Amino acid sequence: MLSPTTSGPLGSFTGKAVSPEPIQGDTTRFSKKMENAGAAADQQLGDKPAGGDCATCPPQIRLEHRSQYTAKTRYSEQEWVLARKFIFLVGKDASKKFRTLSVRVAEPAGASATWEVTPIGDHSGTIQKRTGTGNRFDYTPEVTNAQRPISASRKPNPPVQYRIKATITHEGKSHEIVEMVTQDERDIIRQEYVDQRMWRDGFTLHVPYRTRIKETNRADLRGNYQLILDSAMTELLTATEAAYGEKVYVSSGWRNPRRNRAAGSTVPNSNHQHGGALDMQPVGAKQMTGATRRAAYLRLYNAARTVRSRVVLLEKGANAVYPTSAAVPSPTPKMPDDNEDGIPDAATSGGSRVESIFDIASHVHIDRAAPDEADDD
Repeated sequence: MLSPTTSGPLGSFTGKAVSPEPIQGDTTRFSKKMENAGAAADQQLGDKPAGGDCATCPPQIRLEHRSQYTAKTRYSEQEWVLARKFIFLVGKDASKKFRTLSVRVAEPAGASATWEVTPIGDHSGTIQKRTGTGNRFDYTPEVTNAQRPISASRKPNPPVQYRIKATITHEGKSHEIVEMVTQDERDIIRQEYVDQRMWRDGFTLHVPYRTRIKETNRADLRGNYQLILDSAMTELLTATEAAYGEKVYVSSGWRNPRRNRAAGSTVPNSNHQHGGALDMQPVGAKQMTGATRRAAYLRLYNAARTVRSRVVLLEKGANAVYPTSAAVPSPTPKMPDDNEDGIPDAATSGGSRVESIFDIASHVHIDRAAPDEADDD
């Protein structure tokens, strides 16, 4: 095809750059083939110029979600958020109506969609109106006690989840997008309180604020989850340990409502459930005996009494064995302490020797009342 010459200047050649002869029977010039291939690629991939619009590209599609909690500036800077930032609860609120959730097409602006929402798992309830059309779709999950048990459990609840499918018509073409909305751990915890408020007689604790649910590096403060609800617990613990002079062992810290029942508590509104109570022991108490054990418990009990609280109790299991927040008598010449445990040998309370009471105590309990925060109910 090309006829290079050895007599001309270096790099020169003679002959036609493109052969006029057909190649394997195809008469299309090479340059025309490249032009056709480029046009086909533009059609397939879109011919959007830099900084401009694309007539053949698929549209940018964005869904946004709303609940009564994304509408609170306490939790969210924007009322409508992406799926990964969506916070929500299901079940009846303080008005005894089931909570409604919403989804909309944010981009393309004003576009309409055909919607379908599907609960994932029985625990996510049922939706009477699962389908609809329009730019926005509101759906109201309904849950029953059978779907969301409130019985004793030491395992975390699964997250409520919904699969959302939107078929969007834009400029004569249909585009389908599927998203999942899933409760994060803070809302899984909060959901337990919604469930208890709906179905447990006498349960009046408020749905906790998300901001009260925190991380901790102390496993002895946890309930069924990695995060803890903490209305006053760590403050009480820090102050008690400061007064005690060393770390204490927490035998029971925050108990989510289902764990509270698993622990054997029959108190519907136990202060452990809002993260406002602690059961504490001296470190190594199980290996202590006699005067050493009594002295350690007395020192811990007296340390707790210096902390601002609702009550301090010396308990055996779930029962108080010493009067609420009462001082323990100090030894005097008339009431000596011969065994040096810090308790007068002859001191009594309710007909029992105080030393015997400290012998049977299993922990020191301290708590504060639940915060009066009803905004999220």
